[in-house]
Amino acid sequence: MSDNKKLTQEEADKMISMLKKTLKHGFEFPNQGKSIEFDVVGNTKKDLFTTKIYRGKINPYKYDIGARITKNGIPLLELHINPSNVHINPDGTKVTGSHWHIYDEKYGRKFAFEAGDIKGNEFIENTILFLNKFNVVEKPFIYSQYECFKQ
Repeated sequence: MSDNKKLTQEEADKMISMLKKTLKHGFEFPNQGKSIEFDVVGNTKKDLFTTKIYRGKINPYKYDIGARITKNGIPLLELHINPSNVHINPDGTKVTGSHWHIYDEKYGRKFAFEAGDIKGNEFIENTILFLNKFNVVEKPFIYSQYECFKQ
């Protein structure tokens, strides 16, 4: 992350915790190897954020959900779903499995935290969990795809 794309911790915490609403009525989980994006807005029209969901190309139960500031692209919050994933933090600690990235003034999005007992095939529940953590109080409708949930 370059120096001109940095927030104070107070600014980042304020943006993550502000109440938001979606600007999209609904969406479908993306096909394998594809992504979708939709915007959410905070207290004012200048508080605009982009939410992106990417689905893995090989493993259909691997996906990432992220939210960034639309204007400058600074990532604020991410949820990576993948039970076999290993992330090495800047301090050398390892996080295995699904994990969160929450903006940190020192590390940006480089530091990961365990996501707990998240299952990859629970797309709707995990997406709602992410939107709740990002304080999106008016959420889009999530259309399920049968193909997403086949075992």
